[in-house]
Amino acid sequence: MAVSPIQGAAESGVMRLRLRDALIERCLAGSGLRPVDNQGDLSLSGKLLSYKENVIATDVDGRTRRLQFNLQASFKLQDKQGNIIWQLNNYRYSDQYSITTTQSSFRDESVSVQDDAMKNIADLVITNITLAIHEWEREHE
Repeated sequence: MAVSPIQGAAESGVMRLRLRDALIERCLAGSGLRPVDNQGDLSLSGKLLSYKENVIATDVDGRTRRLQFNLQASFKLQDKQGNIIWQLNNYRYSDQYSITTTQSSFRDESVSVQDDAMKNIADLVITNITLAIHEWEREHE
C-alpha cells in the first residue's frame, strides 16, 4: 500500500509529516499492510484540514499543564483503478494531554504528546482500512 504525503496548508508541514510517519509506522506494527514508497496495489491519501493546539490549564507559575489538540482530516483508500475502497471525510479528533515537566523540557514533552495524538489517529485509520480491505476482498472473490 502506498502512503502518499499528507496534503494541507504549508504551515502544517511538520504535523503532516508526523501524521504520515504515524500511518506508516502503524502499517508496519502488525496490520498486515506493507507500506511502499511508489505505486502499490492500494493507495492511501490524506489531507490535514486544520490543526490547533490550545493551552487549557496552567499551574500557579503560568506553566502549561494541560493541552488540547483539535485536528480535522480526511483520508481515502483507492485501488489502482482509482476505485474508492474506504474514505473518512472531515474526521475531527480532539483530545487533552497533561504536561508534567518543567519549562525547560516543555517542547520535548509537547512533541511527545503530539506524537501520541498522531498515533491515535493512525490507529483509527489503519484499523478501519484493514476492515475495509477484508470486506472488499470478500466481495471480489
